[in-house]
Amino acid sequence: MLYQELLDSCKERFEDFFQNVQIFSNQFKWNEYNAECYRLMYSENREDNIASVKELKTQIPELKDLCKQCSSFFIPARNRSLPRYDVIMGQQHEEALMEFLSHKLTTQVLRADEEDRHMPDCKVLRPDGTVAAYFEVKFHGAPFVCALQKTGRYCYEGSATLDYKKIENQLEIIKTLDAPVFYVHWIEYPCLKGVFYETSDQVKKYIAEQHETFDRKNARVMK
Repeated sequence: MLYQELLDSCKERFEDFFQNVQIFSNQFKWNEYNAECYRLMYSENREDNIASVKELKTQIPELKDLCKQCSSFFIPARNRSLPRYDVIMGQQHEEALMEFLSHKLTTQVLRADEEDRHMPDCKVLRPDGTVAAYFEVKFHGAPFVCALQKTGRYCYEGSATLDYKKIENQLEIIKTLDAPVFYVHWIEYPCLKGVFYETSDQVKKYIAEQHETFDRKNARVMK
């Protein structure tokens, strides 16, 4: 699987970067259990009938114990999060993904945000040096364990978020670009793992829908 190849390619980088940091026991590791989680939580899951964690525990025996370990590890860890460290860590994942894609695509994948921080993180070049695509990378390594209680969504499918303000500003810049833009979610939860993406049009549509939902709720409150 490509995700295993990605993990293998950045194994030394992450071992060095996280050598003095406590990470979850199976972070940056992939096995048959994770393959089963990927199948049931993503590839065979239905958007109109998302499998509950309770249902998944009956299908994946290991999930019950792992959920307990996940809660005890990540709930305290969220309170220890340091924004500056998170930025540096995010850059590590961007660079790892750029190196991997450069090798797999046999082309140059470079930073795109060095002059303007509102630009997408990275760009993929064609052989002639023109830009084939841009992509923004968001690493998700800590699931929102309390997502169901706080948002009504399950932790494994409701934890991947984007910086709303940054995306709003970025979407204005994207209008001027001559290449497609993708939002890449690198997910490394104890259960679900993989690299997923959405287009800028999908993100724009979702933001518009959320605005409409907020406006309707706000209107009801005003009445």
